Amino acid sequence: MPIEKNKKNAVIFWILTVLCMGVIFFLSSRTADESASESSRILEFLISVFGEGFFTDFIVRKAAHCLEFAGLCFLFNFSFYFSFEEPKRILSVVLTSLYAVTDEVHQIFVEGRSCEVRDWAIDTAGAFLGLLAFIMIMLVFKKILTAKSDSYNIGEID
Repeated sequence: MPIEKNKKNAVIFWILTVLCMGVIFFLSSRTADESASESSRILEFLISVFGEGFFTDFIVRKAAHCLEFAGLCFLFNFSFYFSFEEPKRILSVVLTSLYAVTDEVHQIFVEGRSCEVRDWAIDTAGAFLGLLAFIMIMLVFKKILTAKSDSYNIGEID
């Protein structure tokens, strides 16, 4: 990939990464009541399917944690990929996990929220999910590019 295109993509993905961090910070700034009201629609659907209870509420909240940090790690991987022409998989997971720590500490100062090791672990599991998504997408693109380059070589005689 030409270096100028990599720089442009790197800037775009770093901006998206910072925006994702900002969204996570904003959502963590919401009080427990505000957070509960925002997730009520999803919760209502799940209650209609699985019934009411702690388990359903737990799944909605923890899935949101997991997916937020999966997205962040996914973006970190692309940011590093376009910045250094290679992904920094472990660094992406570590940075995402560290941001999850700061997110949990931040929640100590928000009404009705708390700092929980369990949430950090779920966030870090989300980071691994984001890494897995990145790896799978890169494998698909590599396969497509390989197939495309092979089709150009068809008919060539050595």
